Amino acid sequence: MGVSRERSQDVVLPSDPAWKHDYSDSVRRLIRDGVDTPLASLFVHVARVMPEDADGAARARSATEAFLYRRLDTLAETSGRFRLNVALPIPFDGFGSLEVDLLCADARVVIELDGGQHLADPVAYRRDRRKDQLLQENGYFVLRFLAEDVGKDLDAVLDAILRTLVRRRPSAARVEPLKFRTARQ
Repeated sequence: MGVSRERSQDVVLPSDPAWKHDYSDSVRRLIRDGVDTPLASLFVHVARVMPEDADGAARARSATEAFLYRRLDTLAETSGRFRLNVALPIPFDGFGSLEVDLLCADARVVIELDGGQHLADPVAYRRDRRKDQLLQENGYFVLRFLAEDVGKDLDAVLDAILRTLVRRRPSAARVEPLKFRTARQ
């Protein structure tokens, strides 16, 4: 899982002062946790500044999903629990399934990562709300993060995921429901 601090220095960080300011806390977390060089490099790729006219919004989203998936796999509490880009058998938008970015099946937790276009486009925003509603109706807890927050505020993202998983322990779902008796019994 971890590597020495010397190996993490193999990753070239952008020299832009604004980038350093925005991403310094997350970089410190990655170093503290001793992530390997390929994962640290993927983080730098995810956290890069995309030009306004870039055709790569989908690429950035995919890189963010790949990074968070691999990062969750390095934590003891989440290792092996998440699957990436899972189709659930919930009818959505005329199809017989609904795809989620990350799924922890045992806790029924879904993580969705949104690019800025999800907030800027009212149609996309409404579609995401319908998706959340359907997932909740089917017993899933939805965590939705902006893709840029995975880079800029990784601690908060990971903490939210870990808190949710603690509250949604698989054993909690198996607790027997309350049984009521009539007064005559």
